[in-house]
Amino acid sequence: MVAVVIRQPHLKDSPQQMFMLSRKLPDVLFRDFVSCLPPEVVTIILRYLDGEQLLLCCLVSKSWNERISNLMPVWDRVAKNCGVRVPIIDSVLGEQNPDGVEELPRLTAPVCKALFCHAKQILKGFNEGSTICIEEEFIDKGAWRVTSVRYHRGNVVTGCDDHTVQVWSVPEGRVLSTVSTHSVCCLTITDNHLYTASFNANAECWDLTTGFHSRTFCGHTSAVLAIDVTDDEHFLLTGSVDKTAKLWDLTKSDTEQLIVTFDDAHDDWVFQVKFLPKESDDLQFITCDSNVCCLWRTNADGRVLSSNHVTADNTAKFTSFYHMLENPRHVYACQWTEANKSSALCEYEVVPKVTKIQKVMSFMINLDNIKAFLLGAGSRFAVIMCSISRKDFHILDIPKQTVVATIATPDFYVLTRNGSTVTLCDTSWLNGFQFSKMKADTPVFAAGIALNKVMLGTWAKFVSKFYLC
Repeated sequence: MVAVVIRQPHLKDSPQQMFMLSRKLPDVLFRDFVSCLPPEVVTIILRYLDGEQLLLCCLVSKSWNERISNLMPVWDRVAKNCGVRVPIIDSVLGEQNPDGVEELPRLTAPVCKALFCHAKQILKGFNEGSTICIEEEFIDKGAWRVTSVRYHRGNVVTGCDDHTVQVWSVPEGRVLSTVSTHSVCCLTITDNHLYTASFNANAECWDLTTGFHSRTFCGHTSAVLAIDVTDDEHFLLTGSVDKTAKLWDLTKSDTEQLIVTFDDAHDDWVFQVKFLPKESDDLQFITCDSNVCCLWRTNADGRVLSSNHVTADNTAKFTSFYHMLENPRHVYACQWTEANKSSALCEYEVVPKVTKIQKVMSFMINLDNIKAFLLGAGSRFAVIMCSISRKDFHILDIPKQTVVATIATPDFYVLTRNGSTVTLCDTSWLNGFQFSKMKADTPVFAAGIALNKVMLGTWAKFVSKFYLC
């Protein structure tokens, strides 16, 4: 048995000891390091806290709030970490915003703090339904099925089973033009022409000004799922259910316009094709199926100069590809592994001089049983949907490799493997929140619902609160 003896202080010493402690303890226990230490040291200490914890620190006292709120490196870091595109500028008072109404605030620590809070509000609003305004019946085609939805220069473009392609104004939903076509599986549009891929195994070109049919691209033996055209409209690329991709020269006659068929590279439906920006007189483009993504370089006559490909990981399958216009050498893809019901987001880099495509990043998407289909990606965010449940969009923070928000939507549908009835509209925010561009009524996405309707999601009014970034 062990006896514990507690030594009691002498009674005559107790008042003196209590008095001494009452004088010394506040200095020891309640020392205000934020106010006492140099700002550089405080900044180093606070870098271990995230934005939410820093906001709590600002509630400790008035002095803490004033000191912490004016630490520029602290709020610059947390704002960028939340996805804000904080410009590196020395803005001065007196400059005007893009609408010429209000003055731009100086880029200071309190401004960065406010930008961080606004970004958090936007991310929270995605989940709560306040960031995006959804109009479920933006387009109603009555008895006709909508087969393709695209976005072009502020307008929504639809292909329909009534054999028409129509351009709709946003947000009014008014028909701006109608082109009589054939069945439309997928489409791409330029300022002058409309190019359609059809379930009848053909691709077509139409004059947007007159609505007249320009030419037919006949050569595939099954439905054409994907189509793309060069910026100068000299070349066309198509991908088909017949497991081939074809390159067409638009400057030649109808009998000579098909210059090359890629029939030995794919063993599944070619659901994505994309021209890369030209860096020489040669053409460079990508063709994709569920197993392989091929990078090609050809001359203007279609002769293959070099090629390279990447395959999906192990037993995984590619579900979708997305090419970044802002960074043309980067391509994102989603993979799906049936065995463990998991999806992954992969980033690939194109090395043009050696015609090589290589993986630079990959991570598992932290959503259970989600067969992810990639709608868009940037340097900061990516947007995916589930091609099985066909409901809701999920926002991935790519640097953090995690889902940060979900946009709740009605059920939509994907008619073809390339997801031609669902499209992102405004994609600038995928590189980080730049609030001056995220204005109310700007379309964020459009998707076919209930077969004959198209829903439209637009930014809410509060989103563009800050003009600085």
